[in-house]
Amino acid sequence: MVEDPIGTYDPLLGNDGPRAGHPYYRGGYKIWPGAEEVANAVFRILCIGNSTSLWPASAWSLELGKKLRRYGHSVAIYNGAGKGHSSSQELLRVIRDAPAIKPDLIISLSGICDIGYLVNAKGYPFLHKYSRKAMEYLKRSDIVSDISHGYPDSAGPAEVWCRNQRLANVVSAELGIKHIVLLQPVQGIGSYPATAEELEFLDQKSRVVLRAADVPYITAVRDFYAEVRDIMAREPEKYKHIVDFTSIFDNVPGAYRDHRHQSQLGVEHIATQVEKLISPILSELASENRQAGA
Repeated sequence: MVEDPIGTYDPLLGNDGPRAGHPYYRGGYKIWPGAEEVANAVFRILCIGNSTSLWPASAWSLELGKKLRRYGHSVAIYNGAGKGHSSSQELLRVIRDAPAIKPDLIISLSGICDIGYLVNAKGYPFLHKYSRKAMEYLKRSDIVSDISHGYPDSAGPAEVWCRNQRLANVVSAELGIKHIVLLQPVQGIGSYPATAEELEFLDQKSRVVLRAADVPYITAVRDFYAEVRDIMAREPEKYKHIVDFTSIFDNVPGAYRDHRHQSQLGVEHIATQVEKLISPILSELASENRQAGA
């Protein structure tokens, strides 16, 4: 039995979200609705992030697509979330896949996988733990003689996250794509009304020491979020595309199924809040399209 198996391997990202029986799957993306509706959709929305955005368990972007279609927006959803994806994998998706998918809007729910070198190696923010596992196997098998992971990077987790989100926004702008980043909610940040059971679970998780950062989980979480907010506050013009979603569950008891993943109630709440955020953007894009076609 392999510990923490990779599943669908992507050489650039480390892994992809598995097909998991989804009827329309291409290039590591679960796509909705069906092929004909997608081909005729007015707007394409590319959603990226970590396991808190995976279908079917955390399918807020699927619920978002359904809401938008009910409200008259002709959209197709391309969900490219991956297990353990950090902002580095999100940036790589934008660079590699956005030119091919040609979305009108990119939405990223992001943050937790960048804390404390949780998934990417310290000093090498683009080296995902699954890529490292695959590369080590190649070396053990004498397929390669040595491995290089690029020049060492001394930036800390919050600095890397902010830098990656700026770069992803720059690439998106060059491609004519609107880009929104949602700094994601997690337990331990904000004023979420946790139950006694949730508090007990979080307390157990909080004491786990993240080896690369050598700090307890909850310390890594709080340090990361505090530093991200501080960086954004110092240069707000560079981070106008980032929306702080950390408090959206403060009045939604039962929104989590563990310390960071949403329950179905949380999934639906995120979809509702994102719909409110982007519906005006889609209406603006539709107006621009009409003017361009006039």
